[in-house]
Amino acid sequence: MKTNDQILKRMKSHNTLLCCGLDPDLKRMPPELVGKEISDEDKVLEFLQVAVDVTAPHVCAYKAQKAFFDVLASGHDVLKKLIGYIHTSYPGIPIIVDCKIGDIENTMAAYIQNLFGSLQADGIVVNPYMGDDVVLPLAELTDKSIVVIVKTSNPSGGIVQDVVLQNGQPLWHHVLDLVVNRWNRNANMIPVLSSTVGLNMAEIRPLIPEGMPILLAGVGAQGGNYADLRNLLNSEGVGVFVNSSRGILYPQSQKPWRIAIEKAAVELKEALNNERRKNE
Repeated sequence: MKTNDQILKRMKSHNTLLCCGLDPDLKRMPPELVGKEISDEDKVLEFLQVAVDVTAPHVCAYKAQKAFFDVLASGHDVLKKLIGYIHTSYPGIPIIVDCKIGDIENTMAAYIQNLFGSLQADGIVVNPYMGDDVVLPLAELTDKSIVVIVKTSNPSGGIVQDVVLQNGQPLWHHVLDLVVNRWNRNANMIPVLSSTVGLNMAEIRPLIPEGMPILLAGVGAQGGNYADLRNLLNSEGVGVFVNSSRGILYPQSQKPWRIAIEKAAVELKEALNNERRKNE
């Protein structure tokens, strides 16, 4: 099954629009785990496997930020083991690697070999700034999800993304059009839209196909408002998902860390569901 279809299926079967970010930060991990006499790699893997175990019933996908693994000496192997663990223990839950790659020709081929061949990722996040050379090779990977940066939630993103083109549209709007109408030839694209910059989601939703999931960014630690979520739902009441990393993995709680992580995931899942019920 295509990864995009897996995400949409999980949204309906598990009543969830939540994607859990898997961003390991040893400085924020539980002291009882950090203090173990094992390698940093083993600490990270143990922490994330537990996080997956307690959040799996509540998510439609996982997203791993590759930079947090790259700082570990054997980070590639840790990420590979984590992806394998999710595939084996929780088949049907895709894992997207957030690497924001964007290059040309043989470099893209190397990225594809590493991310989809070696790591066995189900999807990746890409930066489309270099155009067709970046995205068209990925468009041919019909079973994978290609998550394309369109409008991001970081405060300075607008100095590039909001530049007005000759037709009066901002650059990000043109990129969205490319995602939908040029690069989605095999129905494997996912646009990233921001919850922090006041977009008119009701106007954007008709531009995006029913079967194309949307990643709504910036909710959680970045302060985004997920009230816009209901304006991005498709006719089946799904079609958009929200990622939270720090808010789930490192919640402020007096409860044991395993319980705190599960509670944070459940609470955000329910908050997102409450928001979408306002459309009913």
